[in-house]
Amino acid sequence: RDYKVTGVQTCALPIYVEARVRTRVVSLLTGLFGAEADPVLTAIPTRVVVLTPDRFEEVVASVPLRTAWDLANLLLDDLGAPPLADDTPELDGLCEAGRAWLLPREVLAEPGYPDVVVHEVAHLTHHLRGVDVGLPGKGPLLRIPARRRETFAYACELWSAVQVTGDTALLEAAPDDARVDRAVLVDLLRTAAAAPERAWVNLRRWAERR
Repeated sequence: RDYKVTGVQTCALPIYVEARVRTRVVSLLTGLFGAEADPVLTAIPTRVVVLTPDRFEEVVASVPLRTAWDLANLLLDDLGAPPLADDTPELDGLCEAGRAWLLPREVLAEPGYPDVVVHEVAHLTHHLRGVDVGLPGKGPLLRIPARRRETFAYACELWSAVQVTGDTALLEAAPDDARVDRAVLVDLLRTAAAAPERAWVNLRRWAERR
């Protein structure tokens, strides 16, 4: 069903969320994790939570207050309602508390760019530990320094979109996000296009480089 708040309509909760997410991120996760991809691809879609008005109380009951605040603002923006504070950052999705939090419209959207599903799942790869997805080790799946994380997520999002759409103009994309190293992002995408068979391996190698 649809939800209406003060005349603003938002998408209904998608059916088969996990299957939809798995289809969207199969290239990303198999490319990044190779022989270890199966347990990751099984576990990560279960970590994606779709945020809707009637589920809000349920899904925020066990998260930190800061996360609940951000999720409230994410939902309010989707409903066309004002944020809880004037300095609230604009969010399309959120990766916190071991979950990727998404709006229904992002899961329902056609693959391409932007792709909030791929972006937030890319962030999950450094939030989650091996033990969280059935792999050995208590460390994070990918050990990505904080300064590289947003550039990494955009690189994953854009390269996935290039694979799906064939739109090579995306190789020169420059997201309007101050956290992104735009020159590095373009270089990563050009490198991916030059050797597509090793694109995900090279991206992971860059992301975890010390």
